[in-house]
Amino acid sequence: MLAGVIIPYSYCQNLTLTLVNPSGQKIVDYTAEIPVSQLQKLSVDNYVAIVDNQKVPVEITTNLRGETQFIFPVAVLAPYETKKVTILPGKAEQYPKRTYAELSHKIGGYFEGSKYVGGFSWVKPNYMRVPDDFKDHAYYIKYEGPGWESDKVAFRFYLDQRNAIDVFGKKTPGIVLPFVGVDDYESYHHMAAWGMDNMKVGKALGIGSIAVWNGEKAIRVEKTDSVICHIPSDGKIRSQVMTAYYGWNVNGIKCNLKSLISIDAGSRASRMELLLDKEIETLATGINKDNAADFFTQINENEEWSYIASFGKQSLNNDNMGLALFIRTKQIKEIKEDKENHVVLLKPENGYIDYYFMPTWELDWEPVVTKDDFLKCIEEVKNRLIQLNIEKK
Repeated sequence: MLAGVIIPYSYCQNLTLTLVNPSGQKIVDYTAEIPVSQLQKLSVDNYVAIVDNQKVPVEITTNLRGETQFIFPVAVLAPYETKKVTILPGKAEQYPKRTYAELSHKIGGYFEGSKYVGGFSWVKPNYMRVPDDFKDHAYYIKYEGPGWESDKVAFRFYLDQRNAIDVFGKKTPGIVLPFVGVDDYESYHHMAAWGMDNMKVGKALGIGSIAVWNGEKAIRVEKTDSVICHIPSDGKIRSQVMTAYYGWNVNGIKCNLKSLISIDAGSRASRMELLLDKEIETLATGINKDNAADFFTQINENEEWSYIASFGKQSLNNDNMGLALFIRTKQIKEIKEDKENHVVLLKPENGYIDYYFMPTWELDWEPVVTKDDFLKCIEEVKNRLIQLNIEKK
């Protein structure tokens, strides 16, 4: 998705909104969402939002249910604050790109068995039907899968039979993924000026990976008939990765699964949306288990969101790292663990689930050094999950 947005409606030239923070909590780096279906009609144009006398980009994005939203960034909302926002034609050309997503692979070589060999160049089609019988360490896809990032953190997941989400810690707010993994599969495991792959995944769930519980342990999305992955949006304030898993074997039941991962400007957390085409009673997700980290949970039946989290010297670089999963309380079936993971069993609603996952690192450009720092980050994410009241005029 490019800066600005074209809205295919006609009539009005601008729109005034009132944002109301209904909570007693300060909200920072909020991405305001308004369903396009609820807006008065706007003429076809590029649009910006005027927030606190600053021009910021407006983008259109779509969730996994096909609902289209009109989005723009809000830097801060004080407790109970009411803020006026004007939407009008224009382009926020000076606003920096704060999110990014890509899917890149080699061309010019060839597969020799399961490995890609020969001379090559990189291309970024942002779309791929994963080759049949594709396995890990094929040296074909840049850092082995799609990547996405905000100005806070970067992620990738393995687009092969592992299907686990990994974390790149960032020592800069700038976009870094275009330069990661272009040389080999080893360099990003070592410290660089931009940061590094700072998570040990192995056979575990990493953070927020899709799984199913087999009665004893969590099983990632390993057995499928085919997989298609693409980048539906690459905007300044939101970027997304969409993956369709066809013929996923879920404890003997074959189903099709769609996954949409979204990340917003200013956020350490990614949102995962899942949609199944069959009635599957339970899915699972989780975070790595590490003896060097403390594990803790907050499950509150009176709150919309609960979380599980861990904190300690669990990074690949032996630094303090925090991992957190934010789950809708009503979708939590049970908290489990296996040898590798802390696991949340989830109850789909009409085949749908969404949750958020967040890492922190003590060497981030905004370092999170102590458990207290980590808990503050958790509260920031929970505050951003508060639904603002938005009035149109």
